[in-house]
Amino acid sequence: MSAVLSKLLLVAASLAVLLLPAGCKVANQPYPSDEIAGNVFYTSFQERPKYLDPASSYALNETPWTYAIYEPLLGYHYLKRPYTLEGRTAVEVPTPHYLDKDGKSLPDDAPAEQIATSVYTFKLKPGTRYQPHPALAKDAGGRFLYHDLQPEQIKGKYSLFDFPVDQAAVTTREATAEDYIYQIKRLASPYVPTPVPLYNLLNQYIVGLKDLGERLKTEHNAALQTKSARDQYLPWRDLREVPLKGVRAVDEHTLEIKVIGKYPQFKFWLAMTMFVPIPWEADRFYAQRGMADNVLNFNAWPVGTGPFMLTEQGANRYVLERNPNYREELYPGEGMPGDREHGWLDAAGKRLPFLDKAVFNLEKEREPEESKFMQGYYDNPDVSRLDIGFPLLKEQMDKTGRWQTIRDHGTNMVSTLEPSNWYIGFNMLDPVVGKGDTPDRQEKNRKLRQALSIATDWEEYAAVFFDNYGPSEAAMGPIPPGLFGYVSGKDGVNPVTHVWQDGKAVRRPIEDAKRLLAEAGYPDGRAAQTGKPLVIFYDSNGVGPAYQARLDWQVKQFAKLGVQTEVRANDYNRFQERMRKGNEQIYFWGWFADYPDAENYLFLLTTSQGKVKFDGENASNYSNPDYDKLYGRMKSLPDGPERKVLMDQMVQLAQQDAPWSFGIFPGSTGVYQQWLHNAKPSGVLNDRIRYLRVDGALRARKIAEWNQPKVWPLGVGLILFALLLWPARRHYLRRENANARATRIAVASGEAK
Repeated sequence: MSAVLSKLLLVAASLAVLLLPAGCKVANQPYPSDEIAGNVFYTSFQERPKYLDPASSYALNETPWTYAIYEPLLGYHYLKRPYTLEGRTAVEVPTPHYLDKDGKSLPDDAPAEQIATSVYTFKLKPGTRYQPHPALAKDAGGRFLYHDLQPEQIKGKYSLFDFPVDQAAVTTREATAEDYIYQIKRLASPYVPTPVPLYNLLNQYIVGLKDLGERLKTEHNAALQTKSARDQYLPWRDLREVPLKGVRAVDEHTLEIKVIGKYPQFKFWLAMTMFVPIPWEADRFYAQRGMADNVLNFNAWPVGTGPFMLTEQGANRYVLERNPNYREELYPGEGMPGDREHGWLDAAGKRLPFLDKAVFNLEKEREPEESKFMQGYYDNPDVSRLDIGFPLLKEQMDKTGRWQTIRDHGTNMVSTLEPSNWYIGFNMLDPVVGKGDTPDRQEKNRKLRQALSIATDWEEYAAVFFDNYGPSEAAMGPIPPGLFGYVSGKDGVNPVTHVWQDGKAVRRPIEDAKRLLAEAGYPDGRAAQTGKPLVIFYDSNGVGPAYQARLDWQVKQFAKLGVQTEVRANDYNRFQERMRKGNEQIYFWGWFADYPDAENYLFLLTTSQGKVKFDGENASNYSNPDYDKLYGRMKSLPDGPERKVLMDQMVQLAQQDAPWSFGIFPGSTGVYQQWLHNAKPSGVLNDRIRYLRVDGALRARKIAEWNQPKVWPLGVGLILFALLLWPARRHYLRRENANARATRIAVASGEAK
């Protein structure tokens, strides 16, 4: 037995040697070694994208894919601030030409009330080609390979790569002006699942779009009435056959769009993915019977002209790869002061994109996401957001937790204040916190919203969850800093929630909120007539431990008034569904600017944008005719004193009606590994991936260095194991010796007998 124990110790020692690192390879690395050392970008996401169709997508978490795959007419200069529009697939930003009601030309400085139509003319960049796609595949005779499939031919096919294409086949073509028109028509088409919510805004501006939508809707409903409930399939509707009065192709590379009246902000919409080219061939391809059953559609497999194309998608992983047909685009050669020092101009004049591949991995919780970033397995966690880096910045500033590792790893953290806001919204359709159905009820409900707004101490929120690092500040209204119309200081104070004292805005005392609560009919948080406690249902769009502290904080805010809160935490897709149906009472949400203009925030409270009635972006379903009239006048004006007066009046109405507890304007922190280059943080640009560059060789070395296995615990374990075995061995030897002595005595006694 002694020999056996010795062998066990020898085996354990041998295992320790085998577990020692061999070379630079990390045993548990999640990616192939050649990819880690290669031209691949690694990032994460927390919610699967629901819509990748440019006629349906309008959520921030979808932008890393949509803006990498598709290209709108316009885009923003990557480095310049304030943000500057420039041509993307268009050669340049056009200057609109104005017409009166008789179609006669007007001067550029004509009053807005005289302008009946604004005409935008775009010259398209030649050589803009689509990614390879089976919808575009033709044989040598020019016949489409996959346009006339039967359902049995589609069975078993679940990705684009299940449609093989011979190398000799043509799988792409140039984007033309007609392709942009086709996409604009899709915005009005009920044949497209879940049209973009902003259709109801766009149809107020693009000439003829509303008429087209109504025509297609009537046609669609009539077609469905001829179908059985079990079979709602409709064949492809060729939108090329349907006229759209306000949009035309002057020639293959010239597009004209007519806008009703004067709407200067329209140029910003043209930098969004709703204005991208879509080939009719792809629409027909996906409309074939059997495609939808196998989730073969634009939402799963988009087709665009952008620098990347989607090559892999699943529950936990998405992969973008370089579009081999992408035209020549160069990294910008000018920027802002300090950009050169950050290295953001080092790649000036080089061809885009730099990456061969971008890999996105699902991370449902922040903690493992941060841990993998610290190991080097993410170059930039959740590339769609700028609030991910704050916890790491806080640790570094406080010198707590992993701050030394953050310092030693050379982590780059860049803070900025981008136009965005987080707020608590009240559903104005709700009988308790909403508008109310009688004048008396309206006044009481307004006071209830005001009381809850006072009680929600956003200054404390910023201190607790942002610890006052960066430029975060409590919001007084919907317009964030950095945009024309934002007012700071005494003139910008929200009189409902704050007073100006000692040169700063101070939140009103909780006694003011309690008084308003009693006047609303809920003294001490109980209904005056029944004595029942007031329970508020609170929908959040986050789950997991990282969100729980925020939820607990919110419960405590209302508890100061004696109001109970029932939290309903949802993942983002479920949360959006509840909002669309108006099933929430109050909710927590945020808005990241689509374009750098205050109108992009003020429109969130217009009646025409009601979420439930119009499928718009007014999630509170707020409706105030006075606000709408002011908005109608403001939107056609350029920045200036007249526009500023109208904005101030709109903000004052929103403050008094309190459809939002206005929340905070959060500071943002981009967090990047030392080997990731050209990473300038932005809350407006959604096509950042095209500019990123990685040093794969440096990444491979650092990952190997940071993830060396710690063998000393194994050594300690072996010593402890040996120490445990030693008494057992001594006990065993004593017992063996005792048995041997007893045997010898027994034998000796037998011999004596």
